[in-house]
Amino acid sequence: MKLASLIASYKASIDPSRRQAMAEAYGPIVRSFLLPGAAYYLFITWAHWRDETGLSLAILASISSFTALMFIVLRRYVLINGKITFHNLELSGLLANMLIYINVLSYLLINFEQSKLIYFALMAVVFSTTGVTLRITSFCVALSLATLYWFASSLPPELFSQYVSIGVATAFAAFGMASLLRKAILRQIDARLLADKLAAKAHRLAATDMLTGVPNRRAIFEKIDYLVQHNRPFWMGIFDLDGFKAINDVYGHIVGDRLLCAIVDRAEKIDLEGVTFGRIGGDEFIAILPGDLTEEQIKRLSKDSIEAISRPYAIDSMQLTIGASAGFSHFPSMGCSSAQLYEKADYALYKAKVHHRGQCVLFDKAEDQEMKQAIEIERELREADLEGELFLLFQPQFSPEQQRVVGFEALARWQSPKLGLVRPDLFIRAAERSGHIRKVTDILFKKGLATLATWPSDISLSFNLSGQDLSDRIFVVSLLGQVMRSGISPSRIEFEITETAVMSDLATSTTLLAALRGSGCKVALDDFGSGYSSFEYLDQLPLDKVKIDRSFVRKVPHSATSREIVAGIISLCRKLDLRCVLEGVETEDEMAILSVLEPDLIQGYLYGRPMPGEQVLDLINTQDNRAGASGNECIQPA
Repeated sequence: MKLASLIASYKASIDPSRRQAMAEAYGPIVRSFLLPGAAYYLFITWAHWRDETGLSLAILASISSFTALMFIVLRRYVLINGKITFHNLELSGLLANMLIYINVLSYLLINFEQSKLIYFALMAVVFSTTGVTLRITSFCVALSLATLYWFASSLPPELFSQYVSIGVATAFAAFGMASLLRKAILRQIDARLLADKLAAKAHRLAATDMLTGVPNRRAIFEKIDYLVQHNRPFWMGIFDLDGFKAINDVYGHIVGDRLLCAIVDRAEKIDLEGVTFGRIGGDEFIAILPGDLTEEQIKRLSKDSIEAISRPYAIDSMQLTIGASAGFSHFPSMGCSSAQLYEKADYALYKAKVHHRGQCVLFDKAEDQEMKQAIEIERELREADLEGELFLLFQPQFSPEQQRVVGFEALARWQSPKLGLVRPDLFIRAAERSGHIRKVTDILFKKGLATLATWPSDISLSFNLSGQDLSDRIFVVSLLGQVMRSGISPSRIEFEITETAVMSDLATSTTLLAALRGSGCKVALDDFGSGYSSFEYLDQLPLDKVKIDRSFVRKVPHSATSREIVAGIISLCRKLDLRCVLEGVETEDEMAILSVLEPDLIQGYLYGRPMPGEQVLDLINTQDNRAGASGNECIQPA
């Protein structure tokens, strides 16, 4: 046990951090001794000039003046505050002690006086405080007392025994003082080192993501602020995992956490020199790439990273696949603060997730004004009274066969006290980016159900869901819960989705849409034909209705190709037992041409502009009162 304790003490004594702490603690003690010591030896030099002559003057004055000079040099150029090292301090203490010793020794060799032998005892006491380390203290004290005994040995026995007693007492006093001083200092050092260690550990914990072990948001932004402060160019990239929420929902948080750790392990193995990679929350990660990398280099590195992250992961007996999208901004060309750079990288990420999923998008400086507008809208969304400011307008869907309006599409509107009437596409995108979309959807859906409850039972309501709405199983179930509690027949409610809303995670979207249909609600595919692989979705998604994008409909009067495409889609919908809506019909001339195609439903300004709920009732009552009249008489163009 004692041996183990001795080994531990030895290891502690040679620990570099402990040695440096000792240097910082002993440094002021030695420095405070050197200045008055230099003054003392200047005085001694003057005394030698006064009392000595010839060779003795030359020897003693040279030694004392050299000692004073060396004390000043040590204090001014070697033991500099804030730059004292353990090695320099130990050697400086030894040198100072030896200079003191040589002064006394040389004087007594030239001018021996018995009474001045006591100086060796005084030196031993001084050495106990200036020796810094135990080995230097022991050496200097032993040398001083040994010299005392050597001089005293030529004295009569009774005097010699007195000096022996003085030497023994001095040794105990010197080593006692050295031990007490050393213990007090080491106790303070150990306490400070422990505090520093705990502080460093706390800082590491505060700067580390507890799940994955990589730097967290705080640490990442400290690094960004440091680079900005020192004007060092770098790229900031935000990576967002595509499809992670679905895995979390299906397999649970434990599997989700293990997947995040596996992603981090793989990302850290990618050979990206100098890159700082961290997690800023949820399934979002951030990378800092220092240096003057070109846009092409960033795109290539991001592509390689996304491909690596997107390879399957073996978790237990499962093979899980996930994707990633990224947005990048650059310092200093795209922003001069961490907040600006993050906003722009986040905006580029949003562009990637909406238009270029699974790819990297660099912020385009030409979109700066658009981004500022989006950020202003996001800010107002956070502070707005959405319950009071959001409202719905309703646009009729007209059936040429029945010559009557059979349903309405609910269109979101936001009247902001500060921004005025905000365009729906702008505030919906802002709500998606800021995470407010589910709150917006929930408020509007409640208002839509309340309005639908006042309509006749043969009138339906079509309501739009965003991609984020559709990716959240719990939220979709909550909407169905509202339908059940309202007492309204689910068959009167239709949920509209777009191709972009389902393409991010087709499997999850299909499952949730099937649940909606299973509850009795209808599902419509909006903007059919506007992009991607629309016909593939007809086969894979559980649909009741298809809405042909207005870009085709508007071209029908002028383009034989568009006319044939629309006719083909209408015919395909009939064969698949899907209802078909032609969007954007605005004039009688357009309707005259489209009527030949025998469309199922028409939606457009010809049969009604978006209107508040009160006007809907007027319109329904008007058509009911004119049930015997023709559709074009019942529904007047807006």
